[in-house]
Amino acid sequence: MAISAIRTLIIYAMLVAAMRIMGRRQLGELQPIELVVTLLISDLASVPMQDSGIPLFSGLVPIVVLIASEVLLSALMLKSPRFASLVSGTPLIVIRDGCPDRNVLRRLRMTVEDLSESLRGQNVFDLRDVQLAIAETNGTITVYPVAAKRPTVYEDLARLPPQDHGMPLIVVADGKLCDWAMQACGVTSVWIDRVLRAEHRTLDEVLILSVNGCKDYYLVPKEGGV
Repeated sequence: MAISAIRTLIIYAMLVAAMRIMGRRQLGELQPIELVVTLLISDLASVPMQDSGIPLFSGLVPIVVLIASEVLLSALMLKSPRFASLVSGTPLIVIRDGCPDRNVLRRLRMTVEDLSESLRGQNVFDLRDVQLAIAETNGTITVYPVAAKRPTVYEDLARLPPQDHGMPLIVVADGKLCDWAMQACGVTSVWIDRVLRAEHRTLDEVLILSVNGCKDYYLVPKEGGV
């Protein structure tokens, strides 16, 4: 009995350390690779807990291998956006100006009813209220409502009706171009090069470059480039 309790405590400590290493995402925010690793770890951890005949070291080795693999893949995804897209996919625009994209719905294997349920979960009951809806890589739907349906902020009091500048999206992240965001904002690499020249920056010096539908941009340089 005491041996089983000690084994359980050791495995418990190992799993807590694993979750700390993998990050603090909530379950609904896990990327596909993170969800797979989490499910596998939970399954592997139950075996040495229940069967004291299995050496503890043999039960911990697969968990350590999975953690190391996840950390390695995460590092590769940070270095290579193409690899990140291959593993986790890219966000997809499901609705634009109240009109669902049937091709994207087929690609996501999502029915209109599934889309309507996701919208209702965000208190959106009319497609005409949606300017942009994006299917994120973690499976959630992000909704950007039309100007008339957005929460009123102080700036809106000075200009009625509220102006619609479009949804800001990050087109450059950590020195890498985000193709899907560029397409959604209607900007090209030529336009980004022109902005960078005006800001006297190179692409590698940019941490974040976000752009809205009116081509208003916000640039955050890397610390080394300030």
